[in-house]
Amino acid sequence: MAENKFGGPWTLIKLEIIENYLSFYTTALKKICHKYDWRLLYIDAFAGSGECHIKGNAEPVDGSAVRALNIKDPFDEYHFIESDPEFSAQLKDYSEQHPVNNIYIHCGDANSKVISVINEINWKKSRAVMFLDPFGMEVSWELLEVIAKTQAIDLWYLFPLSGLYRNAPRKYAAIDDSKEKNIDFILGTKEWRNAFYEAEGQQSLLDDEPEIIRTKEWKDLIRYVKEERLESIFHSVLDPKILPDTGSPRFALFFAVSNPKAATLASKVADHILKKK
Repeated sequence: MAENKFGGPWTLIKLEIIENYLSFYTTALKKICHKYDWRLLYIDAFAGSGECHIKGNAEPVDGSAVRALNIKDPFDEYHFIESDPEFSAQLKDYSEQHPVNNIYIHCGDANSKVISVINEINWKKSRAVMFLDPFGMEVSWELLEVIAKTQAIDLWYLFPLSGLYRNAPRKYAAIDDSKEKNIDFILGTKEWRNAFYEAEGQQSLLDDEPEIIRTKEWKDLIRYVKEERLESIFHSVLDPKILPDTGSPRFALFFAVSNPKAATLASKVADHILKKK
């Protein structure tokens, strides 16, 4: 059996945050969904095998997919997306033993599979929570735009802060085509070049052309992702939870709401959960 080894203590924090929000979500919307005949969905991209083997932990812990299945008031429908066939098979085995109905396992690329799932759903009669938990810079901006346009999804997105920082070295000359494509892919714009980089010092007629350097640090990069990118398509985006909370920052756990009518309450609850953790 394959083991999904990754992460550290911050992985548990991330999983507990997601689990707490899912428990609130289905309980809070149960009555209103019955009134309007809505279906509640949970969509988990990069779902893994169902359990996590965390570095430093002797025993595996339940992953986000299993935690979502085990909440008190289950969702009406679950969609789990995983590119690894062995992990998908393990998750399918677990799902078949679970009493919850309407569990769908999709094996393949997360971006294309999630977009396919979204396009098949009637969002006038559905509401959802989605968790994007990539291993690196794997979530396309195109996918985020599709999510936002539903106006029915609450999104948790573990943004790869260290990946962005690594692909945006201090010297602009050190950025190769691969790094440029990676950043363009997750941010959906080329404007980050002007936002992150400036000419160093004053240029005179006698000087060589000045070196272009990154003048922004990781906090500035996160601010740009939130204010210039995510807030351009979502109705509400909270300041992210930086993980781990000690040492070098590696991830930023964002919460974004696509539904304008639900933005205030959803953001208030998510903010409380984030601050509690």
